[in-house]
Amino acid sequence: MAFFIFVGIGLILLGFLLTFIITQKRDGYSKALSLAALGNYLDARAIVREKLEEDHQNPYGHYVMAKIYSMENDPLNEAKHLEIIKKNNRYTKEIDLVTVSNRVADIYYNKDYFEESFFHYLDTLQTDRSNPTACMRLGFMALGQKEFKIADHFFARLPEEKMNSSLYFIARGVISGVTGAGKEREYFEKAYQLEKSAVSGFLYAISLSRENKHKEAVKIASTISDQVEDEYVRYTIFQFLMTEAILQQNFPDALKYSRLCMEMAKLGGWTSESIESNIHFAMVCVYMGRYEDASEYLIEAESERLDDPEVVALANLKYKLERELGNLDSLSHEYDLTRELNLLSVTLFPNSRYFELSGMRSSKPFNIKGLVDDNGKKIAGKLDMVGLDKFEKFIAMTGTQFKNQATRIILAMGYRVTKELGNTDGEGVNLLGSSKENVDQRALFRVRKWKDAKVSDVFLREMVGQMQELGASKGYVIGNFEVTEGGKKIIASSANSLEIINGDKFEDLLERTM
Repeated sequence: MAFFIFVGIGLILLGFLLTFIITQKRDGYSKALSLAALGNYLDARAIVREKLEEDHQNPYGHYVMAKIYSMENDPLNEAKHLEIIKKNNRYTKEIDLVTVSNRVADIYYNKDYFEESFFHYLDTLQTDRSNPTACMRLGFMALGQKEFKIADHFFARLPEEKMNSSLYFIARGVISGVTGAGKEREYFEKAYQLEKSAVSGFLYAISLSRENKHKEAVKIASTISDQVEDEYVRYTIFQFLMTEAILQQNFPDALKYSRLCMEMAKLGGWTSESIESNIHFAMVCVYMGRYEDASEYLIEAESERLDDPEVVALANLKYKLERELGNLDSLSHEYDLTRELNLLSVTLFPNSRYFELSGMRSSKPFNIKGLVDDNGKKIAGKLDMVGLDKFEKFIAMTGTQFKNQATRIILAMGYRVTKELGNTDGEGVNLLGSSKENVDQRALFRVRKWKDAKVSDVFLREMVGQMQELGASKGYVIGNFEVTEGGKKIIASSANSLEIINGDKFEDLLERTM
């Protein structure tokens, strides 16, 4: 009996001893945190390092060290210690994988290290499949790279009925509109109800127009036009109101808004937009029989777009209508003005514009398709490429290094460089090449280091002129950019002589040549 009593007392004493040791250790960490709170980060870290010497993998020690760096506003060192916890795969009840992964991912996300952030959020989903923070961030990062299917994969894990974020519904609406799922109006309406912002309102108005609810669309667009301070956004809204007026056969309003667009474009010094708005104003004037009002702006458009078949056809139509050589119906086989006016809504605001107007494009591109497949699953073979963004390396190249890379790209496309040409914009290099198979076949290459730009009709017209001077039958624009609506018309009328290498094509070239 005495034996059991002694054993019992011994176990109790051992328990007290262990508790005392643990408490002492925790007290040491508490002291470190107290010092850090007072701004004495150096001594605080010294205490924690001493503790970690006893157990290099102690998750609490690294967690405290991370908190000290957080207090010191040094997020990258904070992330370093949290990643040690993940690497050691040792956690406690308070320090779990989800908490650690999300915090590291947040740090990298805020630093624009999107590849690293992406993978840490994916680690969170391995444990918590529908973690709202990870799903939202992964969805927005994918959407920012125009990877709509991948973005939808992550957003779809979140219960719509429990979401109260306007940005979430804008994102779902953009994806639905661009992919043709057909639920964009529903999503944009929810976004607008949650936050009556200019962005949600404008997207909602466009989606209403697609469902032929033009009066509601005009009402919302008119309301938000008064809230917007950015002149270019106001210009875009007025463009939309012009197209809505045309669809409702309200040509006095169409004339009013087309004139506003024209005046704003000229005041803003927007060359491409000025030409486009001149054409739209002239189209409305000609339709209304106000030929004199159309003359000046149509002549101005003709002088800028000498070879544009649409401008030439409109000018010919105006000439014949003025001289009563026919009417809109009888001359429609030459230029169907009524049809062209009604198509302006779709031409200026295609479904792809939902993304552009949402403002969700990422400021820093990265190759998301090299990190995950279409179902959002990690590509194991690509894990070693995290942080090694080929595009970022490409645009960081200078001088001979950049020209050599441009040459490798051109060689991969089946051409040899024969001459370097002048380049006034300083954003890249212009090269003349000849086909490997036929040396008489020349091509002009404009390789650019643009991070996020737009290629306009002005740029492409000038390029076509240079191609003619050089005797080049093909022209390639290579880089990270989008083409304006005016630019797309030039490409469409170029008889396949102009080719755009961007997006996936550009990424593939970098993958093959770097």
